Amino acid sequence: MTPLLFVCTDYLAIVLTGQLSTVFYDLPIHKAYIFLWLPLTFLLFLAQSKIYSTMQPFIYTVRSIFYGVSFAVVACVVAIYFFTSWQVPRPFFLLFWLLMLLVLYSERLLVSIYLKHRHHLYEDVILIGAGKTAERTLHFFKDDLGYRYNIVGFLDDNPISEQIPGQYKMLGNVDEAETIIKNTAIQTVIITAPGMERAKMQNLITKVQPHVRNLSYVPDLIGTPMADVEAQSLFSEEILMLHMKNNLALRRNRIYKRFFDLVLTLIGGIAISPILVCLAICIKLDTKGSVFYNADRIGKDGKNFKCYKFRSMHVNADEILQDYLKENPEAAAEWKEYAKLRDYDPRVTKAGTWMRKYSLDELPQIFNVIKGDMSLVGPRPYLPREKEDIGEELSTITMSVPGITGYWQVSGRNDVSFQERVTMDAWYVRNWSVWLDIFALMGLPA
Repeated sequence: MTPLLFVCTDYLAIVLTGQLSTVFYDLPIHKAYIFLWLPLTFLLFLAQSKIYSTMQPFIYTVRSIFYGVSFAVVACVVAIYFFTSWQVPRPFFLLFWLLMLLVLYSERLLVSIYLKHRHHLYEDVILIGAGKTAERTLHFFKDDLGYRYNIVGFLDDNPISEQIPGQYKMLGNVDEAETIIKNTAIQTVIITAPGMERAKMQNLITKVQPHVRNLSYVPDLIGTPMADVEAQSLFSEEILMLHMKNNLALRRNRIYKRFFDLVLTLIGGIAISPILVCLAICIKLDTKGSVFYNADRIGKDGKNFKCYKFRSMHVNADEILQDYLKENPEAAAEWKEYAKLRDYDPRVTKAGTWMRKYSLDELPQIFNVIKGDMSLVGPRPYLPREKEDIGEELSTITMSVPGITGYWQVSGRNDVSFQERVTMDAWYVRNWSVWLDIFALMGLPA
């Protein structure tokens, strides 16, 4: 039912794009082309991208649509030039490609949001394993628009999680999996027990697989690089080999990221220039001192650079902080764990309070992006004194330039500790892709 719905809505989006395209260019396009051949071409390429087969993270759907549309446009160009006598100007194809992506992305996003929030077309699923891995899996399913799972219950001999037994039904033990799954007729099972012994896991899969349509399991690879992982089966030896890539080690990817940063920064910088002027005036009227706060931060390859920010603190901020921490032990403990004060911070000025609320104090960092010291998306720009606290992940984090925003900001914001931020920044660097950057800029977890 779900694939049919998306095929229908994608069809309407493609037809709409075809109709809109003729508004800008007067082309001799027959209605049969717009309502039949154009949608058929694009739907075939989209289907080839596997966006109609199974549930997948929404970021995969975004990527698949991009490739599917791009290849379909190329196919249309070839067909027009070799099989018709139409005189089509080249700018039309660029406009058509951009318009098709915009309409399809908008349609998919709206339909996915509607289905998610209205709890429509959900798929029943049983999870085997009720530990920390299951908690993280459920958190992702809840936030991601690509997944619509109705959790029927869990199977576990000794649930480690304190949350899951209170929120979901415990259906039985792992040894009872085959019987329970047969009786419930559930067609989707996910094994979230990466610590299970190999022999027991293999036996479990052997018993469950014949009774379900979809069986997934989480291997013991949490924290390892997983972007663009390719699975290769060595059938004769019964071996599954995973091939991983270091995306940022490829020169062309660094060029893509730099080009992406420059284009968006130059366009955005012109658009927000009046806002920058207004913020500078507000800071000057609020307190004495410089409008900007330029501090050393750790950059690519561990080299320090000057990071530009609007000043959001009093000039004597360090003295104010030390006095406050001495008088407030709870604040001192919070500072030690998070390296920041999440609620009240006596160092922050009145103008700085609302600037920080909306991250407006970081806007001058667009000049760092233009210089190449920073990126729009990347690890947090850490202080030089935090090198020891970062630890062994420093070499990984400094493979990339820091970012104005980043993976941990959209995934956790103030709710993560310093060490969790470091782990998430390192994960971002190991798994970088342009799609991660796009999702981060949109404020969506990937």
